[in-house]
Amino acid sequence: MTICIATSNYFPDTGGIATYSRRLATLMANAGHKAIVLTIALEATINDEDGVETEENGIVIIKFRKSFHTHYNYYRKYFKQGSMDAPYWIAMGFAMQEWLAANHCKYNIDIIEASAFGGIGSFLKENGFPPILLSGHGAFFQYKHFNNNKEDEQTRLVEKLERLAFKNADGIISHSPQSKKDIEQYTSAKVHIARIAFIPEYNSLIEDIPESNSTPKYGLVVGGLQLLKGPFILLDALRKLNIRNEECIIRWAGTDNYFQETGELMSKELGKNYPELWNKQIIWENNPDDKRLSELYKNASFIIIPTIWESFNVISIEASFFKKAIIITETTGSSFLYKDKENALIINPENSEALADAITQLQNSPELCKKIGQAAYNTISELLKEENIVEERIKIYKEAMKDTKKEYASLNPTYFRQYTSLSRLIYFSVRRVIKKILKP
Repeated sequence: MTICIATSNYFPDTGGIATYSRRLATLMANAGHKAIVLTIALEATINDEDGVETEENGIVIIKFRKSFHTHYNYYRKYFKQGSMDAPYWIAMGFAMQEWLAANHCKYNIDIIEASAFGGIGSFLKENGFPPILLSGHGAFFQYKHFNNNKEDEQTRLVEKLERLAFKNADGIISHSPQSKKDIEQYTSAKVHIARIAFIPEYNSLIEDIPESNSTPKYGLVVGGLQLLKGPFILLDALRKLNIRNEECIIRWAGTDNYFQETGELMSKELGKNYPELWNKQIIWENNPDDKRLSELYKNASFIIIPTIWESFNVISIEASFFKKAIIITETTGSSFLYKDKENALIINPENSEALADAITQLQNSPELCKKIGQAAYNTISELLKEENIVEERIKIYKEAMKDTKKEYASLNPTYFRQYTSLSRLIYFSVRRVIKKILKP
């Protein structure tokens, strides 16, 4: 089978979508299927031609450079700079749509799996195209309430594209019952539950990393600094512990993001609200590379996942393959894979006292950490065998190929006519000129 993976990010990009897409492509290639990845090269320019790369395992990567930037440069003139950057998603969608129109028969593509975030799937349901499934990692409109995103013209447009993708899709793949239930509110398409595409590649990086003998050991959080990831919950819990910093260190590894309520970077907001804790008891490390992240995993005593709500959370899986005990909220999608006090400590995200108590338990008991971590490894390594992941997904792909939607809303440039008027072009052009003049 030939699977086309349409994704905004792919290796060497970091982040959840890039990592997931690479793992999915690798699993399919390892199982003898053909994987074609459609993605963009954001750092390129309009003068750089689109490229085709082939990895050692046969994965074909189509990188859109000129085609993406041609659309991006056109649409960005009609929108305010910053915000959600709707032109970015429009340009990506049209670049992928055009490539598929010209090449899907040449490459004998059987199925498309596209990321839900940003709505690129809405561009890929066209007459004659292969069936399309969405990877239900979580769309912007699902997460906006938890991150308190401010609504504007661009967020509304991206949400509109996402909802159209959900409506048009021949199926949606969810990786947790919680996510499936949420997605089913927004679509009549069938929502499948499948094992998350996962390969424990970080484990191979730790062979040359010595285990640290430094004291004290630390708890580890991995994830971007954003509201839904629960930094305020964790900091409130640490305040309740009321113990000396050196007795309980937490490291947070992830990228910075903006705190929507104030417009400040989250790192600055946390430092302002928790000066006695931020970068003292919680030590933030901005966007570590894979080797450094593996080192952090290896030398952590336990992993904390304090999310308010999340469709899945692959960090719990990575931690389990490292045989690390985890503290996870019951509103994290992947929590359904665990049992409280057997292979994880599961807490309510609204209960900072429960989080403080769980941290204390693991901080004070290396034996408990080892017991829970080993139990998690036993459960997850058995569940996420490569052959099981692939077999389940191929079954879903074949089901979607048999029953594709005949009625859908086709998406072409006329869809954006209301946004590309001459008056908007003049307004935003003048606005940009004035901003340059006034910029100190």
